[in-house]
Amino acid sequence: MKYFMASIAGRRRSGRISFNPINRLKDKLVVMKQLKDRLPKQVDEALNGQALAAEGWATKTRSLFAVVFAASAIWTWNNPSNAKYVYLQLTAAWMVMAAAGAVLKKSPRDNLTTMTMIDLTIVHLGLAAFVWQGLFPGLGSEIFLCYFPILAIAANRRRMSAALKAALYAGAGYAAISLWGGSSPLFHVALLFTTAFVFVAGSRKSKDLTVNIAGKAIEEAFDLGARQKEHDLVQKAHQLFLPPSIVDLPEIWVASKHGAGTETGGDYFHIFERPDGPLVAVGDLGGRGFEVLGEVADLHKRLGRAISRETDLPKILEELNGYLCEKYEGRRTFTCALARWEGEKMLYVNAGHLPMIQMSKPQGAQIINHKQLPVTCGPVGAQAEATFTESTVPFPARDQLVIYTDGVFAKVTESRDKGVSEVEALVEKFSGAEVTTLCHRIFDCAQTGFDPNKDDSTVVVIRRQPVAAPASAEGKAAG
Repeated sequence: MKYFMASIAGRRRSGRISFNPINRLKDKLVVMKQLKDRLPKQVDEALNGQALAAEGWATKTRSLFAVVFAASAIWTWNNPSNAKYVYLQLTAAWMVMAAAGAVLKKSPRDNLTTMTMIDLTIVHLGLAAFVWQGLFPGLGSEIFLCYFPILAIAANRRRMSAALKAALYAGAGYAAISLWGGSSPLFHVALLFTTAFVFVAGSRKSKDLTVNIAGKAIEEAFDLGARQKEHDLVQKAHQLFLPPSIVDLPEIWVASKHGAGTETGGDYFHIFERPDGPLVAVGDLGGRGFEVLGEVADLHKRLGRAISRETDLPKILEELNGYLCEKYEGRRTFTCALARWEGEKMLYVNAGHLPMIQMSKPQGAQIINHKQLPVTCGPVGAQAEATFTESTVPFPARDQLVIYTDGVFAKVTESRDKGVSEVEALVEKFSGAEVTTLCHRIFDCAQTGFDPNKDDSTVVVIRRQPVAAPASAEGKAAG
């Protein structure tokens, strides 16, 4: 049986599988710049809509002014002065402006700015009327308060220039009228400009804030899309060189499930068919993104050469250890478990990998026993003169072996010991299931939540086949 690991290395050398992070970054920056350059214009268009919406509040404010000045006219009706007539004229003016605002609610931005200036002019005329009647500041000075809601509405249109013009017009007009009436305008003008400054600064900041937030959102969206695309490529590339999810050989039945990580990768799984029986290798090189696939492909080639020359598992790993030490100088290690079968026993080497779990059901027993097969030595590639120890355990027909990587329990816990206990609990819980179901349940139940796993994960379940007369594949898997 042949799989496609060697083809990955060949495609990587020939250029058919390539990954250039510099070009990818340049393309990303170009597209992001184009989108960011469009943002100010798009925000301006959105704020134009906000300006039209603000005109609705302006109409309501004018109507409220009309009611207030009508009430003021009634309140001063018995006053011998002409204040009531000024209030009535202001009431009529605000009613006309409220009607005009309702008609021009959907007008272009320039018309809305003109309406604001007319509102301020009405306030100026009201104050001037009280000065002309000689009533200011005893009567009519409260009209000064009308400036503030008008300026607030101008600022709510989110146009800095419009808010600034309105503030200057209001301040200059009030100063002139107050001086005409013989009153000092300094305090009121200072108060007016302080409030206007807050309004003007706020009208500008909203645009800057919107552009900044949208710009960050674009960057995050690009990063997320790039990571998702890379994750999809890694997942598809893994499918090229991993064995099929179900492998049926005369000696063993194997079910496996693999998930690519969004950040780290390097899981390795392969079944080597040899004249003396299959050899299963499961390991984790560790690495990030798409690049680690090429490194795993190179590792597979070296491991395949060693297996073709050597029979003993320790000698195979010694040859692989020399290659990794020479290439990475101890900076990268390969944790792995190698297993092969001879009659009713299994020979294995666990080089720094997670403990494997053996499941046994003695003849006539109702309960399936399980036990951990301990680590036998350190990882491959850590030391140049490392020694790899082989262990032998009884492994009769229908016994099962569970091998997995640390990404399987990464969402549950970061602790190695707790993770092994979690997987062992799942093995015990689903021990009555057939091989493929057991594999999928361990994998799926350990992957809690809906977020993708950051680290790639692999579960392999191996069942020793009976040596007796052949049976259907379904029957072989269900014992």
